Amino acid sequence: MRRLTLAVLLLLTGCSSGGADNAAGFTAVDLTATPEALATHNDLLVIGTRPVDHPELVTRSADGRISNSRLTPATPYGKEAHWYGITSDGTTITGVGGERGGAHGNVRWSAWTGDTRAITEKPQAFSTFGGYGAGELIGPVRTAAGPLIIGTWQSAKAGLDIAAWTYAADTWTRQPSAGTVLESSQELLRFPLAVTQNGDGALVVGWQIAKGVVSAAVWQYDGTTWTTATLPDGDAALAARCWNGTCQVVGRAKGKLAWWSGTGADWRKITTPDVPVNDDMTLAAPVDVNGTPTLFVDHGGVKMVSEKDERPADGPSGAVVAAEKAGGQVFVIAGGRLWRLS
Repeated sequence: MRRLTLAVLLLLTGCSSGGADNAAGFTAVDLTATPEALATHNDLLVIGTRPVDHPELVTRSADGRISNSRLTPATPYGKEAHWYGITSDGTTITGVGGERGGAHGNVRWSAWTGDTRAITEKPQAFSTFGGYGAGELIGPVRTAAGPLIIGTWQSAKAGLDIAAWTYAADTWTRQPSAGTVLESSQELLRFPLAVTQNGDGALVVGWQIAKGVVSAAVWQYDGTTWTTATLPDGDAALAARCWNGTCQVVGRAKGKLAWWSGTGADWRKITTPDVPVNDDMTLAAPVDVNGTPTLFVDHGGVKMVSEKDERPADGPSGAVVAAEKAGGQVFVIAGGRLWRLS
């Protein structure tokens, strides 16, 4: 997993003018720090920001009020963390932070729990997320049974397994992957890239390689059991979001955008406009825009891509690292700024 890459801040305010006739207008949301991650907490937008050298957490109400949450780190690396992911069940906010350090420059992880008033780093034993056999963390996700953190860990058979940590009594505990579809083997290596809530459970997306054949794949958790499915005609699934009983998964196939819709074992590939997606590119999860699943992507400028068409986004510029819908409004982080769809 790579740390979110942010572009240089742009000196833009309000909506841009002079865009294409079918361009969607956006308004810049003024923040005092660089936004890195987004989540929804009831009708509030939760924004993980980083001023220069430390994390902050702020919320935005539907009427535009910005409020700061009191953030209390407990470790030296927690004080310097970037946000890798934030999630909420409407009551409790869970976050994952990380910053590189130590002799080998590995990411030192921090886990955060709280609400809109205050969020606190809960220190863990070094061996919880680090040490011999450690892989990387992708981010947190909420399920009906409680929060999970998804990442990777050294496999007993080959490579890395997909790993899931559960939370109880301020402690994160890695669950066994052996004997489940999360386990890698010499015949099949698994690589998770993103996670999202799916009903009462979770959906992990990524890619796998078996007998030299690379394919996009998903791993689904229903609160008890993990299952897996291969996505048709794809190299990797990079991001996903589920709503109304269906998941929208975006990724790449032969250097182009690939989009799948479905759940369980039933997935179909959607025909979309021709958008290049190279091996180093990340995608933000699609969101519902007026009833249409929509992807925001930097493609000769930020574009709104759906199954039907591709429209310019008038205002945002640069790499899109997150998208979220809160209080009936759509937000994106692009070029190191937060934007609201007008």
